[in-house]
Amino acid sequence: MGLMDAMMDMMLKSISKKKREKMMIEMMPLMMEGIDLYEFMPNMMEEMLKDVTVDDVIALLKRCMEENEKLKDIAGKIAEANLMQQMMFKTYPSKLGFDDTVETVEKEAKKNGWLVPDIRDLQEFWMEADIKDMTRLKVIYFCNPSGGYKIVKDDPNKSMSVMMPLGVSVYETTTGKTEVAAMNLGMMSGMFSGATREVLSQGAENLEKTMRSISAEEQE
Repeated sequence: MGLMDAMMDMMLKSISKKKREKMMIEMMPLMMEGIDLYEFMPNMMEEMLKDVTVDDVIALLKRCMEENEKLKDIAGKIAEANLMQQMMFKTYPSKLGFDDTVETVEKEAKKNGWLVPDIRDLQEFWMEADIKDMTRLKVIYFCNPSGGYKIVKDDPNKSMSVMMPLGVSVYETTTGKTEVAAMNLGMMSGMFSGATREVLSQGAENLEKTMRSISAEEQE
């Protein structure tokens, strides 16, 4: 399996079955529009193309240019659908109110191997900046000193410190619902090896255990 295939396989496995099914239903017609057998299976088509003329080649080039525009359109639609955002971040609808969710996430995090060095009220910051229409939003910072050290003790990995501590957001939507969002550590772990992969995998497991206490729907 190639690198890109492995990454796509890992990213898809990190998304719940329900979301995968929805993505496939939405994207399959678009994906089918971009498939060109002449481009993807040239070896299989060799016998059929023995008698191709110059006009045929020109026609094929024109068709390839048209297909390229279709692929650009598909890429644009993927961007509009925020599919990468869905893969990079996990959202957990909360069965609790905002304040109870913040309190429970902090308490459960400490039970599952995390320290909580800080909680920041971002709504308060925006209000002080005279932005009055922001819903409630707090970021709870999760920290695992021993795990973090295993990653950043080596100079090539020190840049990963930008993700430390791990920010977990608790926010109200404009419809009054409370949700929790965090980076998809399970998906990220598949992009690394060694100690980094081990730490992120364990972090993903501890994060999921923490979220079970507030999640309004079962995570698959």
